[in-house]
Amino acid sequence: MLVLDTTAVSHIMRRDPEHLERLRSLEPREVVLRAPVAAEIHFGLERLDPDSLRRQLLDQEYHRFRACVSWADWSEPAAGIFGRFKATMQAKGTSVDDMDLIIASVATGLGAAVATSNVRHFNLIPDLEVLDWSSAR
Repeated sequence: MLVLDTTAVSHIMRRDPEHLERLRSLEPREVVLRAPVAAEIHFGLERLDPDSLRRQLLDQEYHRFRACVSWADWSEPAAGIFGRFKATMQAKGTSVDDMDLIIASVATGLGAAVATSNVRHFNLIPDLEVLDWSSAR
C-alpha cells in the first residue's frame, strides 16, 4: 500500500511521465489518497483563475485521479500516531509540517509507505518508509 503526498499527486495531475509510469506500476487499490493531500490540492486549484484553461485541466486531472485510488481518513489510531510523532520530533528539536505528520501517521497506521518528492522532511519521521518520487533522482 502506498500513500501519496501532495508533491506526488501534483506531478501526476501535471502528467509528469515518470510519476505516471510509477503510478501505472501499482494496482489502484494499493494507492491511497488522504484528506490533507486533497485539501492542499484544492487550495492550489482555488488559487488559480477559475476560468483559466490550466485550472480546468488540473481540476479534471484531479477528479480522474481521485476516481481511481482509495481513500483513507485520519482515524483515531492515526491521531495517536500523530501525537507520538509530533512529541518525538519536538523532543529532538526537529520541526516537520503538521500536514506531513498527518500523512505519515495515516501511512504508518495502514502499514504503508509514503511516496513524495519531499524526502528531506519525511525522512525525519521515525519508522516511516519513504519512497523518493522526485523527478531528479
